[in-house]
Amino acid sequence: MQTLIPQPASGRAQPIGRTGRVLGFGFTPLAMILFACGLVLAAPAFWHPRRIWWMFAWDGVVVVLALFDAVRLPRPADFLVTRSFLDSPQLGQPTRVELRVVMQADVVADLRLTDDLDTALVAKPVEQQVQVFPRDAAVSVARVYPRERGDFVMRRVYLRYRGVLRLVERWAAAEPVESTGEAQRVRVFPALEESRESTKFYLLRARQIEMQKRRLRLRGVGRDFESLRDYQQGDELRNVSWTATARRNKLVSRQFTVERSQQVWIVLDAGRLSRTAFELKRGGVESFSETEAEKTAAHLLTVTQLDQATQAAAMLAQVINGSGDKFAMMAYGQKVQQLLPPGAGQTHLRVLIDHLSRTRSERAEGDHLGAMARLKTVQRRRGLIVWVTELTDSVGRPEIVAAAAELVRRHLVVLVLLKHPELDELAARTPKTRAEMFHAAAAQEMIERRRETVVQLERQGVLIVETTAAEVGVNAITKYLEVKAKGLL
Repeated sequence: MQTLIPQPASGRAQPIGRTGRVLGFGFTPLAMILFACGLVLAAPAFWHPRRIWWMFAWDGVVVVLALFDAVRLPRPADFLVTRSFLDSPQLGQPTRVELRVVMQADVVADLRLTDDLDTALVAKPVEQQVQVFPRDAAVSVARVYPRERGDFVMRRVYLRYRGVLRLVERWAAAEPVESTGEAQRVRVFPALEESRESTKFYLLRARQIEMQKRRLRLRGVGRDFESLRDYQQGDELRNVSWTATARRNKLVSRQFTVERSQQVWIVLDAGRLSRTAFELKRGGVESFSETEAEKTAAHLLTVTQLDQATQAAAMLAQVINGSGDKFAMMAYGQKVQQLLPPGAGQTHLRVLIDHLSRTRSERAEGDHLGAMARLKTVQRRRGLIVWVTELTDSVGRPEIVAAAAELVRRHLVVLVLLKHPELDELAARTPKTRAEMFHAAAAQEMIERRRETVVQLERQGVLIVETTAAEVGVNAITKYLEVKAKGLL
C-alpha cells in the first residue's frame, strides 16, 4: 500500500555536541600506522641520542599532512541527508530504508553512515559505506525487519567521513525532519502483505456467496423489515406483528428482505493473556551462504498473541469489505483502547489498520463486561460479533461467558478462542516423575474446565472457534464465510 509508506525526512549534518567543531576529528588507522613507523626511526637514538629528531621530523610531516587533510574536509553542513522508506513498515516483513546523501563541497569523500533506527525496527544500528561526489546523490539501502507494532520516532543519522589522504576522519550527525518540521515518525503495521496473500482465496469465495445471495434476494427471506401484509397460511408465528394485529383486529405479518449490508464487529482482547509470546518464521529472502542454524536464528520472529490477532483482524476486514458488508473494530483491556464504527471501503480499511497498529497489550486482565456494555451501546442493530480472546483458567464462571451470553440475545456472536497446543501435549504426556505427574494432572484439569465452558457457551447460542494464534486469521475468516453462506444473520 503506497499510502502506508512514511513520509521522507531530510536534515543537514551538524557537529556533535558543543565541542564538535573543534574536537569532532580523529586520526584514521592509516595515520596511526604512519606514526608507528616513526618508532622505527627512533631506534638509532639508542646509540646516538641526537638522531631522535629523525622520529620527530617524520611525525611532524605526518601531522602537517593530517592538518592539510583536515582543512580540506567538507563542513558537516555541506551534507544533506534524506531518509526514505521504500516499503510500508510491517511486522516481520522486509522493509527497505534508503539513505540519500548530497554533498555541496568540491571534493570526494568516503562516508560511513550509521542509521540509529528505533530498536523496534532493528536490533542494532545499521552501518553503511558510500563514496560521495560533489553535488551528486549517493544512495545506500538497508533492509530491516520490524519487530513491534505502533508509532516510533526515528533518531539521528551519524556520519564519519575522510578526505583525499585518508589521514583524518570527521564526525557529524544529521537529524532528518519531515516537511512539517517535526521529527520523522514511522508507524509499524500488522503483516498486511502476508495477510493479503492469504485472503485472495477467501475474497473469491466471499464474492461467490454474495452473487448467490443476490440471485436469491426475495421477499420473505432475511431479517430486514420491508412492509406489513395480511397473515397468510404458513407464515411463521415469529413474523406476526402483534401491535398491528391489535390495531386492525386481524392477524398481520411482517415482510422481510435479505439484508444487503450486514455489520460485522471485530473485537480484540488486549488483556494480560494477549502478551503471550511465541516464535514464527518471518518473511524475507534467504541467502545461499547461510547455514541451517543461521537461517533458523535469522528468520525467526517473536510475536505475541495480540500481534497475530491484529493481523487476523486485517485479513478478516479485507474479506468483509470484499463481500459487501460493513466492518467495525473494538480493542480493549481495562478500558476500550480503540473503537471504529461500522463502515466500508478502502479509506475505512486504512483507518482500521491505523487503529490496529496502535493497539497495545496490557498487564491486567481485560474488562470483558465493560467491553460488552460499550458494544451494546454503539451497536443496537443486530450484527455479527467476532470476538478474539482467550479463556482464563478460573474455578468460577469466566467473565467472557457472561459477556457473550448477554450479547447473544441481540447479536450473533462468534467467539474465537485461542488455545495452546503445548497444553494438550503436556496433558497427553506419560509422566515419569512425581513433578511431571502433577503437571500432567493440572493440564488435564485446565482442559476439562475449558471444555465445560465451551459447552456452556454453545448451549447459549454462541458459535465457538478454537484455534492457535498462528492460524487465527484463517479460521476466523472460514467461520465468517460459513455464517454468511448459511444466512445465520
